[in-house]
Amino acid sequence: MFSQFFGHYLLNNKIITTPQLNEALQKKGETRVKLGVLAINAGYMTAEQVEQVHMQQMKVDKRIGDIAVDMGFLTTEKVGELLGSQKSAHLLLGQTLVDLGYMSNSTFEASLIDYKAKYQLEDSDFADETIDKTRSVIGGFLGFSEIENFEAYVDYISLLFKSLTRFITDKFTPLAPSCISEIECETLVTQKISGAFSGNTGICFGSDVLPVFAAKYAKEEIADEEYAEAAASEFLNLHNGLFAVNMSAEKNIELSLEPQIIGKNAVLKPEKLCVIIPVSFTFGDATFILSL
Repeated sequence: MFSQFFGHYLLNNKIITTPQLNEALQKKGETRVKLGVLAINAGYMTAEQVEQVHMQQMKVDKRIGDIAVDMGFLTTEKVGELLGSQKSAHLLLGQTLVDLGYMSNSTFEASLIDYKAKYQLEDSDFADETIDKTRSVIGGFLGFSEIENFEAYVDYISLLFKSLTRFITDKFTPLAPSCISEIECETLVTQKISGAFSGNTGICFGSDVLPVFAAKYAKEEIADEEYAEAAASEFLNLHNGLFAVNMSAEKNIELSLEPQIIGKNAVLKPEKLCVIIPVSFTFGDATFILSL
């Protein structure tokens, strides 16, 4: 999840564009994280030093690691450590953006340092996303902690991103959330939650995004519009069911779900202010709606 937020950070700070990010997400599976990016991430080398090593490699027939050792930037032990380290998804994304020419090593270095500082992340957090750290990152992402039932929003959204990764794709980027009083959608899938607290949940789809989203959830091609709507609706029901189970098991909060409703060219006007979270997938955008 922290890797998805790195993409959000890059977009939000206008370091890259949405098409550039989507291209990198599509291609990152073909990317091998290079020693220079690993060394920058670990803080062993600066971007300037990596560039110096690359320049030297044009003059001598040696591997990057050997050159870095010769130039005194790394030790043999550190080279071995880096080459054996876990290749986190955020590093794959950064390496792909560098390879595509959308970021320089120096931009990557500055962005990664600032991103980690903003969310108080250590390298170990990317491999072990603890509940407390995840909640901290989600809370910072939302930003408006004064809203009622803020902790429930954090729990819901944290689980939502996990559900997207498990059941749809990990190639997505959450965009800046906002609070609104109503939303109009081409296709709107909603489900009410009731119990200790109540509210509306939903997903807003465009006609081009809905069938792809539904196909990824159903794990098969979907040509029929009603089938696509039903599959997207079932994803929402599955996710909300997991949320209700978690609330009961972890916080002794009992919730129940009403049947899903599918609307065309519909307008949702929740009784309370709602949070919308646009999510950019490589196949288009969908907006997730939450009012608790």
